[in-house]
Amino acid sequence: MKRTIFKSGHCTMVMLLTLILLVSCDRQTRTTKDFVWDEDVKELTGGSLHTWLQKAPFDNELDRHGDGVVMITNASQVFPFMGRYYNAVEELGRYYSDDTVIFQETEILFQDSLWGDLLLHATLLYDDQEVFLSDSYYEMGSPLFGGVEAVTDMHESSLSETAVVAKHPGYKTGIYWAWANYQHYLLGFYQQGQLVFETVVPLRGDTLATLDKLKEINQKLGLNIPEWENARIADLQRVEQPKTFWQDPFVGIYPSMPTDDVYLKTKDTPFVQDDKARKGDYYFSYPSEGGDVFFYTMMQQTELNMEDFNKANKKMAKYQYSNHDIFYEEHPGNGYVNGLAKTYFKGNRYLEIHFGYPEKDREAKQRMHDVIRYVKMLNYEG
Repeated sequence: MKRTIFKSGHCTMVMLLTLILLVSCDRQTRTTKDFVWDEDVKELTGGSLHTWLQKAPFDNELDRHGDGVVMITNASQVFPFMGRYYNAVEELGRYYSDDTVIFQETEILFQDSLWGDLLLHATLLYDDQEVFLSDSYYEMGSPLFGGVEAVTDMHESSLSETAVVAKHPGYKTGIYWAWANYQHYLLGFYQQGQLVFETVVPLRGDTLATLDKLKEINQKLGLNIPEWENARIADLQRVEQPKTFWQDPFVGIYPSMPTDDVYLKTKDTPFVQDDKARKGDYYFSYPSEGGDVFFYTMMQQTELNMEDFNKANKKMAKYQYSNHDIFYEEHPGNGYVNGLAKTYFKGNRYLEIHFGYPEKDREAKQRMHDVIRYVKMLNYEG
């Protein structure tokens, strides 16, 4: 793992500000509501994530915040899978403000004399919500370590599920094989309510020794996870049909290179897309007792830029998601609700979503609003 050390006395103000944004050992979000400790989590961690993680059985912790020194590392490229969690909808902190989801994140880096580069990561969530790992992650290169050309590099990793997975009322856990930068690791994942914990141990040719080290971490941190303690080599075979990874609920429309421009949350819903849209550009619907639940999309032109478009529609109800406003209005009549949602896209274009559902069908209303509140667009113009 590469390190870059800056002595604060020799840094310009611009560099210091940049490093403040890039580097953090104990990242606490700007508080918008009070954080309340779960007593069991507080007892386990002693109320300090950093002090708790320091109990890990490794040597040579990297002190990235010593007196007069700021150290940055390429840890996010070496371990792209660490500290990256999803709820049922999306990656935490990526598409909306994480200050109401993530209270604190802490990581500790080791360059252990025997095991080499290691990372332990812990997160405190404001609320007890189940999180998931993805089976693959990507991290862009950093010009601080690879020069200007590094921003075009893509560091990727993949995870494979093993038989060591469990979900109980009080916690969920798993041991996974992780691969990144031509290195294999055993990754231990654990969530106890508002606490999420991850650690990796690199494979050094002896799987049993790596598993035993993971068990030692389990004991030293006081986790006492029985699934880790009882794990055997035979349990570490990769599962062909994994069941614990995050399932992306979005479907892409308006294809462009290299991906789609718009994504809607319609997977695992009754909505079925027309092969040939009966209205608009894309048409989705399903039948219900009171009539069809439907929506269709249209990409429209406007003379307004994003700022003026949002001002022109500010009197409408709205959702905020993926750094943009989604305005909507609904008009009930004769037992049916017809609505329109719209949001600015780019290049003097905006997306319209026309929708309808039976007025008394609360489930249909919820499903429809789940679609319009989570409109994800790839807008490379900002």
